[in-house]
Amino acid sequence: MRGWLLMLACVAMTGCTLGVQYPYSEVAEQRLLGQVLADTRVPDGEDIMYLSPAFESQLHQRIDRSWPAPQRLAELRKFLFADDELDIRYHSGVTRTAMETYAARSGNCLSLTNLFVVSARSLGINAYFQQVDIRPSWGQQGSLTIRYEHVVAAGHLPNGLRYVVDFLPDAVFDEFDTLPSADRDALSMFFSNKGAEQLLKGDQMGAIHYLQQAVRLSPDSSSAWTNMGAAQRRAGNLELAEFSYLHALQRSQQNLSALNNLAALYDAQGRVHDAEKITKRVQRYRRRNPYYQFLLANRFFDAGQFLEAEVLLQAAIRLKDDDPSFYRALALTYAQLGDERQARQMRQRANRLGGSDPVALDPGLSHRFRVDRSDPNEGAIARIQNRSQ
Repeated sequence: MRGWLLMLACVAMTGCTLGVQYPYSEVAEQRLLGQVLADTRVPDGEDIMYLSPAFESQLHQRIDRSWPAPQRLAELRKFLFADDELDIRYHSGVTRTAMETYAARSGNCLSLTNLFVVSARSLGINAYFQQVDIRPSWGQQGSLTIRYEHVVAAGHLPNGLRYVVDFLPDAVFDEFDTLPSADRDALSMFFSNKGAEQLLKGDQMGAIHYLQQAVRLSPDSSSAWTNMGAAQRRAGNLELAEFSYLHALQRSQQNLSALNNLAALYDAQGRVHDAEKITKRVQRYRRRNPYYQFLLANRFFDAGQFLEAEVLLQAAIRLKDDDPSFYRALALTYAQLGDERQARQMRQRANRLGGSDPVALDPGLSHRFRVDRSDPNEGAIARIQNRSQ
Protein backbone atom coordinates (compact mmCIF):
# COMPACT_ATOMS: atom_id res chain seq x y z
CA MET A 1 0.00 0.00 0.00
CA ARG A 2 1.17 3.49 -0.71
CA GLY A 3 2.15 5.58 2.32
CA TRP A 4 0.96 9.00 3.35
CA LEU A 5 3.31 11.96 3.09
CA LEU A 6 3.45 14.54 5.87
CA MET A 7 5.27 17.85 5.81
CA LEU A 8 7.22 19.00 8.85
CA ALA A 9 9.03 22.31 9.25
CA CYS A 10 12.60 22.03 10.00
CA VAL A 11 12.46 21.16 1.65
CA ALA A 12 10.42 22.67 -0.61
CA MET A 13 10.68 20.84 -3.92
CA THR A 14 10.15 22.99 -6.97
CA GLY A 15 9.89 22.11 -10.61
CA CYS A 16 7.36 21.59 -13.33
CA THR A 17 3.65 22.22 -12.81
CA LEU A 18 1.74 19.05 -11.93
CA GLY A 19 -1.70 20.37 -12.79
CA VAL A 20 -4.78 18.56 -11.42
CA GLN A 21 -8.30 19.75 -12.04
CA TYR A 22 -10.08 21.40 -9.10
CA PRO A 23 -13.65 20.07 -9.48
CA TYR A 24 -15.53 22.02 -6.79
CA SER A 25 -18.14 24.69 -7.34
CA GLU A 26 -18.17 27.63 -4.97
CA VAL A 27 -21.11 26.11 -3.09
CA ALA A 28 -19.41 22.71 -2.77
CA GLU A 29 -16.16 24.32 -1.68
CA GLN A 30 -17.87 26.29 1.09
CA ARG A 31 -19.70 23.18 2.30
CA LEU A 32 -16.48 21.16 2.50
CA LEU A 33 -14.53 24.01 4.07
CA GLY A 34 -17.21 24.24 6.75
CA GLN A 35 -16.82 20.53 7.49
CA VAL A 36 -13.02 20.66 7.59
CA LEU A 37 -13.01 23.71 9.89
CA ALA A 38 -15.98 22.66 12.03
CA ASP A 39 -13.96 22.86 15.26
CA THR A 40 -11.81 25.99 15.49
CA ARG A 41 -11.06 26.16 19.20
CA VAL A 42 -7.52 27.22 20.07
CA PRO A 43 -5.80 24.36 21.96
CA ASP A 44 -5.36 25.04 25.67
CA GLY A 45 -1.90 26.00 26.85
CA GLU A 46 -0.54 26.71 23.39
CA ASP A 47 0.62 30.32 23.84
CA ILE A 48 3.42 29.66 21.41
CA MET A 49 5.32 32.95 21.58
CA TYR A 50 4.80 33.66 25.28
CA LEU A 51 7.79 34.48 27.50
CA SER A 52 7.26 34.06 31.23
CA PRO A 53 8.02 37.02 33.53
CA ALA A 54 10.75 34.93 35.21
CA PHE A 55 12.47 34.23 31.89
CA GLU A 56 12.18 37.83 30.71
CA SER A 57 13.64 39.02 34.00
CA GLN A 58 16.57 36.63 33.57
CA LEU A 59 16.99 37.75 29.97
CA HIS A 60 17.04 41.46 30.81
CA GLN A 61 19.37 41.01 33.75
CA ARG A 62 21.81 39.32 31.39
CA ILE A 63 21.44 41.74 28.45
CA ASP A 64 20.92 45.47 28.71
CA ARG A 65 18.54 46.99 26.14
CA SER A 66 20.73 50.11 26.05
CA TRP A 67 23.61 48.18 24.49
CA PRO A 68 24.14 48.57 20.71
CA ALA A 69 22.01 46.16 18.67
CA PRO A 70 24.98 44.07 17.39
CA GLN A 71 26.16 43.58 20.99
CA ARG A 72 22.68 42.63 22.19
CA LEU A 73 22.41 40.14 19.34
CA ALA A 74 25.79 38.57 20.08
CA GLU A 75 25.03 38.30 23.79
CA LEU A 76 21.58 36.82 23.15
CA ARG A 77 23.13 34.06 21.05
CA LYS A 78 25.57 33.31 23.86
CA PHE A 79 22.90 33.47 26.56
CA LEU A 80 20.61 31.00 24.83
CA PHE A 81 23.06 28.64 23.18
CA ALA A 82 26.54 28.80 24.72
CA ASP A 83 27.48 25.62 26.56
CA ASP A 84 28.43 27.61 29.69
CA GLU A 85 25.06 29.42 29.78
CA LEU A 86 21.59 28.00 28.93
CA ASP A 87 23.10 25.57 26.38
CA ILE A 88 19.85 25.09 24.40
CA ARG A 89 20.48 22.57 21.63
CA TYR A 90 18.98 21.45 18.34
CA HIS A 91 17.01 18.22 18.50
CA SER A 92 14.76 16.92 15.75
CA GLY A 93 12.06 15.77 18.15
CA VAL A 94 8.78 17.40 19.08
CA THR A 95 7.74 20.94 18.19
CA ARG A 96 7.70 23.12 21.29
CA THR A 97 6.51 26.56 22.35
CA ALA A 98 9.12 29.15 23.33
CA MET A 99 8.84 28.32 27.04
CA GLU A 100 8.72 24.57 26.46
CA THR A 101 11.94 24.88 24.45
CA TYR A 102 13.55 26.84 27.29
CA ALA A 103 12.43 24.28 29.87
CA ALA A 104 13.59 21.29 27.82
CA ARG A 105 16.80 23.04 26.72
CA SER A 106 16.25 21.61 23.24
CA GLY A 107 13.97 21.84 20.23
CA ASN A 108 13.71 21.43 16.48
CA CYS A 109 14.44 24.29 14.10
CA LEU A 110 10.98 25.83 14.49
CA SER A 111 11.09 25.58 18.29
CA LEU A 112 14.54 27.20 18.53
CA THR A 113 13.66 29.87 15.98
CA ASN A 114 10.51 30.68 17.93
CA LEU A 115 12.38 31.13 21.22
CA PHE A 116 15.09 33.19 19.53
CA VAL A 117 12.71 35.53 17.68
CA VAL A 118 10.54 36.36 20.70
CA SER A 119 13.61 36.79 22.93
CA ALA A 120 15.23 39.12 20.39
CA ARG A 121 12.06 41.22 20.16
CA SER A 122 11.92 41.45 23.95
CA LEU A 123 15.40 43.03 23.76
CA GLY A 124 14.39 45.47 21.02
CA ILE A 125 16.24 43.57 18.28
CA ASN A 126 14.54 43.38 14.88
CA ALA A 127 13.71 39.70 14.35
CA TYR A 128 11.38 37.67 12.18
CA PHE A 129 10.76 34.17 10.90
CA GLN A 130 12.09 33.31 7.46
CA GLN A 131 11.04 30.20 5.56
CA VAL A 132 13.80 29.07 3.19
CA ASP A 133 14.22 26.53 0.43
CA ILE A 134 16.78 23.85 1.18
CA ARG A 135 17.72 20.66 -0.59
CA PRO A 136 14.99 18.01 -0.38
CA SER A 137 15.08 15.82 2.73
CA TRP A 138 12.78 13.00 3.79
CA GLY A 139 12.24 10.74 6.76
CA GLN A 140 10.19 7.58 7.25
CA GLN A 141 8.00 6.38 10.13
CA GLY A 142 6.05 3.26 9.28
CA SER A 143 3.70 3.97 6.37
CA LEU A 144 4.25 7.71 6.75
CA THR A 145 6.87 9.48 4.68
CA ILE A 146 7.88 12.87 6.10
CA ARG A 147 9.11 15.70 3.88
CA TYR A 148 10.86 18.42 5.83
CA GLU A 149 10.67 22.17 5.41
CA HIS A 150 12.92 24.70 7.08
CA VAL A 151 12.66 28.00 8.91
CA VAL A 152 15.38 30.31 10.24
CA ALA A 153 15.52 33.47 12.35
CA ALA A 154 16.54 36.65 10.56
CA GLY A 155 16.51 40.36 11.16
CA HIS A 156 17.98 43.75 10.31
CA LEU A 157 20.57 45.74 12.21
CA PRO A 158 20.81 49.56 12.27
CA ASN A 159 24.03 49.42 10.22
CA GLY A 160 22.13 48.08 7.20
CA LEU A 161 23.18 44.46 7.66
CA ARG A 162 20.84 41.51 7.76
CA TYR A 163 21.64 38.61 10.07
CA VAL A 164 20.55 34.98 9.84
CA VAL A 165 20.51 32.41 12.65
CA ASP A 166 20.10 28.84 11.40
CA PHE A 167 19.53 25.88 13.73
CA LEU A 168 19.52 22.98 11.26
CA PRO A 169 23.09 21.66 11.38
CA ASP A 170 23.42 20.23 7.87
CA ALA A 171 20.99 22.41 5.90
CA VAL A 172 22.21 23.66 2.53
CA PHE A 173 20.34 26.60 1.03
CA ASP A 174 20.77 29.42 -1.42
CA GLU A 175 20.84 33.14 -0.75
CA PHE A 176 17.67 34.49 0.83
CA ASP A 177 15.59 36.17 -1.80
CA THR A 178 12.11 36.07 -0.27
CA LEU A 179 10.29 38.41 2.08
CA PRO A 180 10.04 37.75 5.83
CA SER A 181 7.40 35.23 6.84
CA ALA A 182 4.47 36.69 8.77
CA ASP A 183 4.05 35.58 12.38
CA ARG A 184 0.74 33.93 11.52
CA ASP A 185 2.52 31.72 8.96
CA ALA A 186 5.04 30.65 11.59
CA LEU A 187 2.18 29.91 14.00
CA SER A 188 0.43 27.95 11.26
CA MET A 189 3.60 25.96 10.72
CA PHE A 190 3.72 25.25 14.46
CA PHE A 191 0.17 23.85 14.50
CA SER A 192 0.81 21.93 11.27
CA ASN A 193 3.84 20.31 12.88
CA LYS A 194 1.85 19.48 16.01
CA GLY A 195 -0.86 17.95 13.85
CA ALA A 196 1.66 15.81 11.98
CA GLU A 197 3.20 14.70 15.27
CA GLN A 198 -0.22 13.66 16.61
CA LEU A 199 -0.86 11.72 13.43
CA LEU A 200 2.44 9.89 13.85
CA LYS A 201 1.20 8.91 17.34
CA GLY A 202 -2.03 7.55 15.86
CA ASP A 203 -4.24 10.32 17.24
CA GLN A 204 -6.26 11.31 14.16
CA MET A 205 -8.71 13.61 15.93
CA GLY A 206 -5.95 15.36 17.84
CA ALA A 207 -4.14 15.85 14.54
CA ILE A 208 -7.24 17.31 12.87
CA HIS A 209 -7.76 19.64 15.84
CA TYR A 210 -4.25 21.12 15.45
CA LEU A 211 -4.45 21.25 11.67
CA GLN A 212 -7.70 23.21 11.81
CA GLN A 213 -5.72 25.93 13.59
CA ALA A 214 -2.97 25.71 10.96
CA VAL A 215 -5.23 26.21 7.96
CA ARG A 216 -7.30 28.84 9.75
CA LEU A 217 -4.15 30.89 10.43
CA SER A 218 -2.69 30.39 6.94
CA PRO A 219 -5.39 29.33 4.46
CA ASP A 220 -2.91 29.38 1.58
CA SER A 221 -0.45 26.96 3.22
CA SER A 222 -0.21 24.04 0.84
CA SER A 223 1.77 22.07 3.44
CA ALA A 224 -0.91 22.45 6.13
CA TRP A 225 -3.61 21.32 3.71
CA THR A 226 -1.51 18.28 2.76
CA ASN A 227 -1.23 17.27 6.41
CA MET A 228 -4.96 17.87 6.84
CA GLY A 229 -5.61 15.48 3.97
CA ALA A 230 -3.45 12.80 5.59
CA ALA A 231 -5.25 13.24 8.91
CA GLN A 232 -8.72 13.16 7.33
CA ARG A 233 -7.86 10.02 5.39
CA ARG A 234 -6.61 8.21 8.47
CA ALA A 235 -9.79 9.28 10.28
CA GLY A 236 -11.82 7.70 7.47
CA ASN A 237 -13.14 10.98 6.08
CA LEU A 238 -12.28 10.23 2.48
CA GLU A 239 -14.29 13.07 0.88
CA LEU A 240 -12.58 15.60 3.16
CA ALA A 241 -9.20 14.01 2.50
CA GLU A 242 -9.63 14.38 -1.27
CA PHE A 243 -10.83 17.94 -0.83
CA SER A 244 -7.81 18.78 1.36
CA TYR A 245 -5.30 17.35 -1.12
CA LEU A 246 -6.92 19.18 -4.02
CA HIS A 247 -7.03 22.35 -1.92
CA ALA A 248 -3.29 21.93 -1.28
CA LEU A 249 -2.66 21.58 -5.01
CA GLN A 250 -4.73 24.69 -5.70
CA ARG A 251 -2.25 26.56 -3.53
CA SER A 252 0.87 24.92 -4.95
CA GLN A 253 0.72 22.91 -8.15
CA GLN A 254 4.27 21.78 -7.35
CA ASN A 255 3.30 20.01 -4.11
CA LEU A 256 4.45 16.51 -4.90
CA SER A 257 3.45 15.23 -1.45
CA ALA A 258 -0.19 16.21 -1.98
CA LEU A 259 -0.13 14.66 -5.43
CA ASN A 260 1.29 11.38 -4.16
CA ASN A 261 -1.26 11.28 -1.35
CA LEU A 262 -4.08 11.94 -3.78
CA ALA A 263 -2.92 9.06 -6.00
CA ALA A 264 -2.78 6.78 -2.93
CA LEU A 265 -6.32 7.80 -1.96
CA TYR A 266 -7.68 7.10 -5.44
CA ASP A 267 -5.87 3.77 -5.52
CA ALA A 268 -7.40 2.74 -2.18
CA GLN A 269 -10.85 3.72 -3.46
CA GLY A 270 -10.44 1.59 -6.58
CA ARG A 271 -10.25 4.66 -8.84
CA VAL A 272 -7.41 3.05 -10.74
CA HIS A 273 -7.59 5.28 -13.81
CA ASP A 274 -7.45 8.48 -11.75
CA ALA A 275 -4.58 7.11 -9.66
CA GLU A 276 -2.60 6.07 -12.74
CA LYS A 277 -2.95 9.49 -14.36
CA ILE A 278 -1.49 11.15 -11.30
CA THR A 279 1.21 8.51 -10.86
CA LYS A 280 2.39 9.11 -14.44
CA ARG A 281 2.64 12.84 -13.72
CA VAL A 282 4.68 12.12 -10.61
CA GLN A 283 6.98 9.75 -12.48
CA ARG A 284 7.59 12.33 -15.22
CA TYR A 285 8.41 14.90 -12.58
CA ARG A 286 10.78 12.57 -10.76
CA ARG A 287 12.66 11.74 -13.95
CA ARG A 288 13.36 15.47 -14.34
CA ASN A 289 14.15 16.07 -10.66
CA PRO A 290 17.89 15.75 -9.88
CA TYR A 291 17.28 15.66 -6.15
CA TYR A 292 14.97 12.69 -6.45
CA GLN A 293 17.71 10.86 -8.35
CA PHE A 294 20.09 11.91 -5.58
CA LEU A 295 17.70 10.58 -2.91
CA LEU A 296 17.45 7.19 -4.64
CA ALA A 297 21.22 7.09 -5.12
CA ASN A 298 21.73 7.59 -1.37
CA ARG A 299 19.38 4.72 -0.63
CA PHE A 300 21.26 2.40 -3.01
CA PHE A 301 24.58 3.54 -1.52
CA ASP A 302 23.38 2.80 2.01
CA ALA A 303 22.29 -0.65 0.81
CA GLY A 304 25.74 -1.31 -0.67
CA GLN A 305 24.46 -1.22 -4.27
CA PHE A 306 27.16 1.09 -5.57
CA LEU A 307 26.71 0.49 -9.31
CA GLU A 308 23.05 1.50 -9.07
CA ALA A 309 24.04 4.54 -7.01
CA GLU A 310 26.57 5.55 -9.68
CA VAL A 311 23.95 5.42 -12.45
CA LEU A 312 21.53 7.60 -10.48
CA LEU A 313 24.18 10.13 -9.49
CA GLN A 314 25.24 10.47 -13.11
CA ALA A 315 21.59 11.08 -13.98
CA ALA A 316 21.37 13.76 -11.27
CA ILE A 317 24.47 15.48 -12.67
CA ARG A 318 23.05 15.44 -16.20
CA LEU A 319 19.99 17.24 -14.87
CA LYS A 320 21.94 19.68 -12.66
CA ASP A 321 25.70 19.86 -13.12
CA ASP A 322 26.50 22.64 -10.63
CA ASP A 323 25.69 21.00 -7.30
CA PRO A 324 28.89 19.96 -5.50
CA SER A 325 27.05 17.47 -3.28
CA PHE A 326 26.34 15.27 -6.31
CA TYR A 327 30.04 15.09 -7.13
CA ARG A 328 30.99 14.40 -3.53
CA ALA A 329 28.51 11.53 -3.39
CA LEU A 330 29.83 10.19 -6.68
CA ALA A 331 33.40 10.40 -5.35
CA LEU A 332 32.38 8.28 -2.36
CA THR A 333 30.67 5.83 -4.69
CA TYR A 334 33.73 5.48 -6.93
CA ALA A 335 35.87 4.96 -3.83
CA GLN A 336 33.61 2.08 -2.82
CA LEU A 337 33.93 0.67 -6.33
CA GLY A 338 37.72 0.85 -6.08
CA ASP A 339 38.13 3.51 -8.78
CA GLU A 340 40.33 6.03 -6.98
CA ARG A 341 41.13 7.98 -10.18
CA GLN A 342 37.46 8.74 -10.81
CA ALA A 343 36.91 9.43 -7.12
CA ARG A 344 39.72 12.01 -7.16
CA GLN A 345 38.28 13.69 -10.28
CA MET A 346 34.84 13.97 -8.66
CA ARG A 347 36.32 15.49 -5.50
CA GLN A 348 38.19 18.03 -7.62
CA ARG A 349 34.99 18.98 -9.49
CA ALA A 350 33.14 19.39 -6.19
CA ASN A 351 35.90 21.62 -4.85
CA ARG A 352 35.85 23.77 -7.99
CA LEU A 353 32.12 24.30 -7.56
CA GLY A 354 32.58 25.38 -3.96
CA GLY A 355 31.38 24.21 -0.57
CA SER A 356 27.85 23.59 0.59
CA ASP A 357 26.93 26.36 2.98
CA PRO A 358 30.02 28.52 3.63
CA VAL A 359 28.92 29.29 7.17
CA ALA A 360 29.95 26.62 9.65
CA LEU A 361 28.43 26.01 13.06
CA ASP A 362 29.64 28.55 15.60
CA PRO A 363 31.90 26.75 18.11
CA GLY A 364 29.92 26.00 21.27
CA LEU A 365 26.72 27.67 20.03
CA SER A 366 25.06 24.83 18.06
CA HIS A 367 23.88 27.13 15.27
CA ARG A 368 25.15 29.01 12.24
CA PHE A 369 25.23 32.77 12.06
CA ARG A 370 25.93 35.10 9.19
CA VAL A 371 25.42 38.70 8.17
CA ASP A 372 25.10 40.24 4.74
CA ARG A 373 24.03 43.48 3.11
CA SER A 374 20.24 43.61 3.12
CA ASP A 375 17.82 44.94 0.54
CA PRO A 376 16.56 48.33 1.86
CA ASN A 377 12.99 47.52 0.77
CA GLU A 378 13.09 44.20 2.59
CA GLY A 379 14.34 45.94 5.72
CA ALA A 380 11.53 48.47 5.54
CA ILE A 381 8.99 45.68 5.24
CA ALA A 382 10.52 43.90 8.24
CA ARG A 383 10.43 47.08 10.34
CA ILE A 384 6.79 47.71 9.45
CA GLN A 385 6.01 44.10 10.26
CA ASN A 386 7.68 44.32 13.67
CA ARG A 387 5.81 47.52 14.56
CA SER A 388 2.50 45.79 13.80
CA GLN A 389 3.18 42.94 16.21
